[in-house]
Amino acid sequence: MTEIRMMATSGMLGYGFTEEAFRNGLSTDPDFIACDCGSMDPGPYYLGAGIPFVSRAAVKRDLWLMIEGGIERGIPVLLGSAGGAGGDPHIAWTMEIVREIAAEAGLRFTAAVIHAEQDKAFLKQKLEAGAIEPLGPIADLTMEEIDRSHRVVAMMGPEPFQKAIAEGADLVVAGRSSDAAIYAAIPTMQGADPGLAWHLAKVIECGAQVAEPRTGQDCILGKLADDHFTVEPGHPDKRVTRMRVAAHTLYENPSPHRLIEPDGVLDTSEATYEQLTERSVKVTGSRFERSDRYTVKLEGVRRLGFRTAFIAGVRDPVLVDTIDDFIEACRGRVAGEVAALGIGSDDYRLGVRVYGKDATMGPREPVEKTASHELGILADVIAEDEETSRTILAKARYALLHTDFPGRMCISGNLAVPFSPSDLPVGEAYEFSIWHTMALDDPLEPFPIEMVEI
Repeated sequence: MTEIRMMATSGMLGYGFTEEAFRNGLSTDPDFIACDCGSMDPGPYYLGAGIPFVSRAAVKRDLWLMIEGGIERGIPVLLGSAGGAGGDPHIAWTMEIVREIAAEAGLRFTAAVIHAEQDKAFLKQKLEAGAIEPLGPIADLTMEEIDRSHRVVAMMGPEPFQKAIAEGADLVVAGRSSDAAIYAAIPTMQGADPGLAWHLAKVIECGAQVAEPRTGQDCILGKLADDHFTVEPGHPDKRVTRMRVAAHTLYENPSPHRLIEPDGVLDTSEATYEQLTERSVKVTGSRFERSDRYTVKLEGVRRLGFRTAFIAGVRDPVLVDTIDDFIEACRGRVAGEVAALGIGSDDYRLGVRVYGKDATMGPREPVEKTASHELGILADVIAEDEETSRTILAKARYALLHTDFPGRMCISGNLAVPFSPSDLPVGEAYEFSIWHTMALDDPLEPFPIEMVEI
């Protein structure tokens, strides 16, 4: 097999990369340039609201360089999970930037747009056929949950990318996709060893995370041969180490050696990591086990309502010592006053996190408690509409400010409030409701492709 070269510009489009690393990468004659654009790490809001979590200006800067570089070299540019969550609004947002770049730079090219947002009727058909299963310890999917869902995307494998390239795309803008599939698509299409191809894809999908010094995102170069692959940084002042390459193989994965992809499992249990030069690492021994069925992950959210939040600090040592009982007293007071307004307990959610006292882990906190001289209180209310949310949050804020507690020496002012206005409208609130796998007879079935002349 002819060596296949690739460049991952960044771990996330919009997180940035240096032009020096990018130009160095182009000078190595890569066969394609690619970048992941999304993640579900920021939570369900961005999928539900249909907006990105990276700034438009930053995405435009990164994408401009990539498109110009791809056209200059006559090689394809691949984007996965466009716009962050990879739904239809996220793709439309990305394509608006693509067209703007083309117009301002005077460029012409063919773009493939691959959709990942799922139709509810299609999901119901698959559910009825027994093709959808829970991913983890969650409930089976139901028809009712599909109806309640606000937006659902499927995480595509390499096949849609391959079809887009085969049809002549210079730029691929794909919806939600497996991070590694973006980089494994062309190598496996060209007959590369799937174990090595998927492992290299996994290693470089986060860009310079495998390089030192860790001074931010940057370009990473991968080279794939018959029996090994190598990884090196684009920037001359950075180096890739075997420890970082091996560690990244474990990243976002419950198993140290088995990584599940749509059509099989990457087995790295026999992989060997060699420091080839001071700046590059060579990997051998990766294997790929084909699965007896093809599955994709489904990610879906349902709308909860509108969220309003309030943040404040507690410095009173008497209140710090009795904060748990105080919070419960405030909850009871809010429940009574809200009921008097004709609002039922099922019509809202009141959350109170006490930072400095188990706010992150809650009851799962394993560390022995230590005394704190101050605490931060974050309260939020989710209700069906903004007015109800603000009404209940105002009651909660008043209760936290003025509820009495044993040993209190002041008349009011329990809290130090950093902002005015104190009650902050956050906007629509969503939660994950679909986190399942869907078996497919055809890997292209739920991912329609549009070819667009830009």
